[in-house]
Amino acid sequence: MIKKEDPNNEVRKNIEDVTQNVKIEFPVTFDLKVVIGATASDKENMKNVLAVFDILKVKNSYIGNKKSSKGTYVSYNYKVTLQNKTQLEQLYTDLKNVPGLKFAI
Repeated sequence: MIKKEDPNNEVRKNIEDVTQNVKIEFPVTFDLKVVIGATASDKENMKNVLAVFDILKVKNSYIGNKKSSKGTYVSYNYKVTLQNKTQLEQLYTDLKNVPGLKFAI
C-alpha cells in the first residue's frame, strides 16, 4: 500500500520490504484499488489515474468505483497488468502525484 504522505523513497522501501521474500512472476495481473478524496469529479479523478497508466503503458481495465459512507472518499478499482518490477515500482511512485490520492493497494 502507498500513501501520498510518504516521503521520497519511503514508497520504494515499502514495496521492497513487502516484496523482499515474495517471488512475483511477471507479467502479473491484479486488482488495484486507488482511493481518492471526493473533492473532484469522478471523471477528473479517473482521468488522473488513467494518465499514470498511459504514461507507464500499463494495460488496464476499469472495474468500478464506490463512495465511502460519508461521501468523503471514492475508491476506483482497476485490473492492471504489469510487465516487470520496475514498472510496478514506478506505478506506485507516480500514483503518489495523483491529486487527492489517499492510498493505493
